[in-house]
Amino acid sequence: MIRSQKKLNEVSAPQETLSSEESLIVGSKNALSRFEENRTKVFVGIGVVILVIAVFFLWQSNAAADEEAASVMLSRIVPAYQSSNWRVAIDGDMNSRIQGEPVKGLKEMVSQYGATRSGNMAKLYLANSYYFMGKLDSAQQVFESVDAGESLVKASVSAGKAAIFEEKGNKEEAAKLFKSAAEMEKANPLNADYSLSAARNFEQAGKKEEAVKLYKSILVEYPGGFFDDAAKRGLIRLQVDL
Repeated sequence: MIRSQKKLNEVSAPQETLSSEESLIVGSKNALSRFEENRTKVFVGIGVVILVIAVFFLWQSNAAADEEAASVMLSRIVPAYQSSNWRVAIDGDMNSRIQGEPVKGLKEMVSQYGATRSGNMAKLYLANSYYFMGKLDSAQQVFESVDAGESLVKASVSAGKAAIFEEKGNKEEAAKLFKSAAEMEKANPLNADYSLSAARNFEQAGKKEEAVKLYKSILVEYPGGFFDDAAKRGLIRLQVDL
């Protein structure tokens, strides 16, 4: 049966509209209802955020404490390194005490605090100590673990690896790494030494052109003194006019 037009109009009549005040009240009630329904999820989410923040600040605090401890340990063992007492530098000296604590070696320091800045420096000292003791593979392994983010540290690592290649007889690879080390940081006071080492290894590898170029650059950049004299002697050996 077909409804009358009147009835159709009654069915399809528009709903009443709410005033702005009434809409605000209804909206607030709906929001409160949704909050009540999701109360657990909300508080769990807040708890996770608070936990993450707490862990971050705890990590910062622990990192600062580790760096301080590593710095103290390094300052106590560096004198052994500077006096070329490589074995003590590596292993420490349990018979010597500073402020009631035994002097721990670079190896233990790297194991405990290798992730800190001072611990990273300790890796360089440790690698050099192994190198000077003739333990080239151990030195290589430690050099590989150094965080070479800073240019001076990166140059030291490159030069350390170069010295190992030179000792093992791979002169050309040593030359390339020494040359690379000299180019990493213009203000590095060891650049003259790195450049001279690169030139020497190129010379010994039979790479005359590369060696001559470096020796001549040393004469220009470091006139007078030891490096200038060494470069001149290198050019004389290669029969190049000064």
